[in-house]
Amino acid sequence: MATTRRRDMARAIYRAAVTALLPLVVITSAHSTAAAEPPLVTIKEVMELTITPATNTLWNIPERPTDEQWAALEQASVTVLVAADAIARGGAGESDAKWAGNPAWAAFNDAMIKADLDALKAIRARDLQALLAAGDVLYPPCEGCHLQFNPGVVAEK
Repeated sequence: MATTRRRDMARAIYRAAVTALLPLVVITSAHSTAAAEPPLVTIKEVMELTITPATNTLWNIPERPTDEQWAALEQASVTVLVAADAIARGGAGESDAKWAGNPAWAAFNDAMIKADLDALKAIRARDLQALLAAGDVLYPPCEGCHLQFNPGVVAEK
């Protein structure tokens, strides 16, 4: 009975994650298969509507996450990875191509990806201490990028 409930919950979580990530996957896939097509959204939109809510989830970890909370953390981490991959290519905003081509901006984005990969590994291992450490590493590239490329916007930790 408990195994069936866990399997049903896992399927529901999987469906929710796929549904939430499908628009980003479609945008990323469309972009990579049609390189001549301009980006559909701005980096700012991806940051505000995708990365910010996901990183806030990663930075607001419960003391003892439940199975559902671990699943939400995993979804947030995967969302950051997909979004970071998308914005590495630039966006539809006026300065987006310039930012994406700037080595300092790329370094911040790469650092965000690396820290989030560590977070995802910790989440999948259900290692709370490693997840907290990854969150601490994730914050500086976010804040540094905001300070250099979008002054006045502070990452919410």
